Amino acid sequence: MMNTNNSVMKKIFPVILIMSVIIAACTKEDKLEEASRLFRPVMKDELESNGNWIKASWQTVKGADSYTAEVSLDTFRTIAATMIADTNTVVFEDLGWDKLYQVQVRANAADTSKNSKASSLGAIKTARFPTILNVPDISEVNDNSVKVTWKTGGAAVTSIKVLLASDSFIAADVTLNPVDISNEYKIVSGLNASTNYIIFLYSDATVRGWADFTTKAPLVGSLIDLRGITGNANILRDTIPDVASGSIIILKRGEQYNINSTTNLDKTLTFVAGDDLLNPDKPVIYMPANFNITSGSVIDSIVFNDVILRGSDYNGKYAFNIDQSCNVGKIHFEGCLMEIFRGVLRIKAGTSTYGTISMNNCVVDSVKDYGIINIDVATSHADVIKITNSTIYNIQRFIVSRNNSVSVLVDNCTINEAPLGDNSSYIWYRTSGSDNVTNGITINNCIFGIGDPTSAGEISVRDVLANASTTINASNNYRTSDHVSGGNDFPGIIAISKTTTELWRNPSVGDFKIIDNTFSGRNTSGDPRWRP
Repeated sequence: MMNTNNSVMKKIFPVILIMSVIIAACTKEDKLEEASRLFRPVMKDELESNGNWIKASWQTVKGADSYTAEVSLDTFRTIAATMIADTNTVVFEDLGWDKLYQVQVRANAADTSKNSKASSLGAIKTARFPTILNVPDISEVNDNSVKVTWKTGGAAVTSIKVLLASDSFIAADVTLNPVDISNEYKIVSGLNASTNYIIFLYSDATVRGWADFTTKAPLVGSLIDLRGITGNANILRDTIPDVASGSIIILKRGEQYNINSTTNLDKTLTFVAGDDLLNPDKPVIYMPANFNITSGSVIDSIVFNDVILRGSDYNGKYAFNIDQSCNVGKIHFEGCLMEIFRGVLRIKAGTSTYGTISMNNCVVDSVKDYGIINIDVATSHADVIKITNSTIYNIQRFIVSRNNSVSVLVDNCTINEAPLGDNSSYIWYRTSGSDNVTNGITINNCIFGIGDPTSAGEISVRDVLANASTTINASNNYRTSDHVSGGNDFPGIIAISKTTTELWRNPSVGDFKIIDNTFSGRNTSGDPRWRP
């Protein structure tokens, strides 16, 4: 009997032991460990700045004794200013004018080991110094001179100084005469090419404002200067066949040049507005007909710089309407205005390769159903397509291709009334099996307004249609509240609460100056020319 009981106890004991542990665990009172540090602050209101100050606010943090707020100009590699506050709002004063600051805040505990980590509240640009001085635009600077302009107000201006940005050496010191003051401008010469300078405008000893600018690089190479020929609208068309490959054709500002019959290009050419500091108007290439490429041509580049390309109407008018087989390394538009076309650049036939098709700092307005860039034949392709720092509005198509590409980039662009509101796409790779962009489509820092209304008033648009294997990279993109999405959205696109007319000053006439000071992307998105 004793042996039997011992045997039973040996079997039961482990079970009793396990149950005891479980019961002890169940009856033990669990205690939560205290948090090792405070939670990070979270933004309350948008950053605000209407001068050389920044106002920042955040949600209060339970347990915080104070807060440390900091601003930086270099993403906190260095600190420009620090404030300790016992409230959840601070105002940084006496900051630099016209500077982009980053803001962060930390919650502080009585036990400093429990301080929160820093929390980013974003970035904001302080206002430009209140000034009567205008910032020189591209047409007011050449390789050795600058046109300094201002708007008369307050004390009379008396002098201008131009300083080297690198070391503040005074490169020019000019006393203004009564004619200069009445004209509200002065051309300052004797500067160096490709150099950064700062203009200071004075009323006696009082600074009335300052502005940065960079002189242009001098034109070098085979220069064909047409500025001395006026009143001959056909001179450009007649000149093109006779010049050597690599020529830079200089056009006179304010002059019109007609392309009234198809003009075939078979060589590397650059078309550029010549410097004329007293006439800012771009030369106009008026196009009742279009450029084409000579069959079999191998061309390094075709570049248009600071010119207007203007069609005569929307019916079959293009800047380029290419139907020949060729090989072109680059077609680029820099600082151009393109308007009144059925399409800007269409490849409609032939077997062709285009290394890069690109636009930078351009405005495209009033383009019909062939859009800005349209690879309209499956036997041709563009490896790289780039549209940057540009304004696109009142167009029915944007980027369309029937064949693969290597990469597409749309960056820092303002886009409105585009594409056609019939569920068209901004980017459309339209041929199944030839619709891949191998290195991806990248869309950054853009603002999208409403679609171009159809005759029935529809404005719904889609963002991108391409092969499922195409990677879509997107960041810091916004769309207005009156934008109607038809699907295929860019990843992470942010819908804002303002309509196009609440965000921009006068979009119907192409004025996209951002007027909403609460818009979080006002300093970092859209065409930079429209930012505060």
